[in-house]
Amino acid sequence: MATKQAIKKATENRKRKPSPINGQVLPAGFETHPERRHNGAWKKEDTLRFKLQQIAKMTEEELKALLNNPDAGLYEKQVSQTILSLDDVDPNKRWQILEGLTNQDGGYPKQQVENQNMDITPILPKRKKK
Repeated sequence: MATKQAIKKATENRKRKPSPINGQVLPAGFETHPERRHNGAWKKEDTLRFKLQQIAKMTEEELKALLNNPDAGLYEKQVSQTILSLDDVDPNKRWQILEGLTNQDGGYPKQQVENQNMDITPILPKRKKK
């Protein structure tokens, strides 16, 4: 009941207040037509980071089931295939692959680099002889 009253009040206010730009009454918006509201905001569940975190928690059996799931996305299948194939890889190479997966979405962490052995000589203009 309160929603209908709010809709009625919003419609009346809109009728009383024409647009300051062209003086026309604005059409009814989301308060009177909630079906027009678009829920197009991003969802955490759709991000690569979230998917990668969920795959990292899975057991070997869950990863194999994910590979056979026809509803799973290509990214999830590729990541699970990569993780399952790490058993046959050299440990150093394994770490490079896992680090690449981790940094794929978020990028590399910020690193500060110190410059040593820099020759800092000021460049002064030549003076004219008098």
